[in-house]
Amino acid sequence: MNTRARLTASGTIIIAAYTAALSLGCAILPKGPPPPVPVWVRSHNRSDVEVYLACGDRDPIRLGVAPPDQSVAFEIPAREAECGRGLRFFLVVWEQGRGYWAGPVRPRWGTPIQVVIEKYAGLSTAELRGN
Repeated sequence: MNTRARLTASGTIIIAAYTAALSLGCAILPKGPPPPVPVWVRSHNRSDVEVYLACGDRDPIRLGVAPPDQSVAFEIPAREAECGRGLRFFLVVWEQGRGYWAGPVRPRWGTPIQVVIEKYAGLSTAELRGN
């Protein structure tokens, strides 16, 4: 093989390797905004329970109401789920007029959160689903 043929062949190999690396890099990077974080709530309480989300213990946002002895699903926007101090859930039991904290949890990208509201809401838990 002459010198020119060797240079052309090695150039083709380099271009092919570069193209493969670029396409692999694009496949690894997520496309678009991150998806919302699903929150699955199961209530064993006899009362409606209002569910709030807070980063740490400040500025809670209302997610909705968990009916007595039922399950309900909520979604947290991805930007709300980014909380270094951990997400906490404030649970307000309507029948008692009292609130209780559950958490903190630190969700990973795409990992759902499970909140279990107990009959005595002070024993309620929040954890990453599948753990």
